[in-house]
Amino acid sequence: MRTARSALDYARILAALLGPDWTADSCGHSDLALLNSPAMSLEVATAPPVRASGAVKVSLSHTHAFVWPRRSDHRHDVTGTIKDPQAVADAILTTGLPAWTRLLADLSVRTDRTRNALKAFMTMAEQLAGPEAQVAYGSVPGVADLRWPGGRSTIRADDEGGIRIAHLDLSDLTASTFVNVLRTVTGTEVLVPSANSTAS
Repeated sequence: MRTARSALDYARILAALLGPDWTADSCGHSDLALLNSPAMSLEVATAPPVRASGAVKVSLSHTHAFVWPRRSDHRHDVTGTIKDPQAVADAILTTGLPAWTRLLADLSVRTDRTRNALKAFMTMAEQLAGPEAQVAYGSVPGVADLRWPGGRSTIRADDEGGIRIAHLDLSDLTASTFVNVLRTVTGTEVLVPSANSTAS
């Protein structure tokens, strides 16, 4: 078997060993590439310079479709060498895929919980803020902006369904009554000493 010359080259070799459902894509760096299947995306990292004895690490690639893993989550890595892609492919199939599949399943449940908690809260907050209120959801699960004539607030939900005010801008201090409602519901301490306030 030929020796890979880059992470992308190595990922292509792994894709061929893993089967027709797998493909390799560039990340724009010689020492990092993506190994993709319909179920997940993996990062293939090589230690520069790329040579036969060089180390390789394959890990799950996080996407914005899910909440971030917790520090306590088991993030399985498959390690090996450039010269032995077959051993790395075997390890991906036997230990990597089961661990990554379990983690993705957990992240999917947490993501749904986060989205549902945020949507429920934002629906209520939009009604409280009045007919001119606008809600915009971020590209990352668990983040949304609420705008109303008196200001803007960024709301965050965690993967346990908790809600907090991450940022607050007030253009109209008479909106403090509404802010107090947000504070009470989220349990976030919000001070309104000036026209521009930030809560974290």
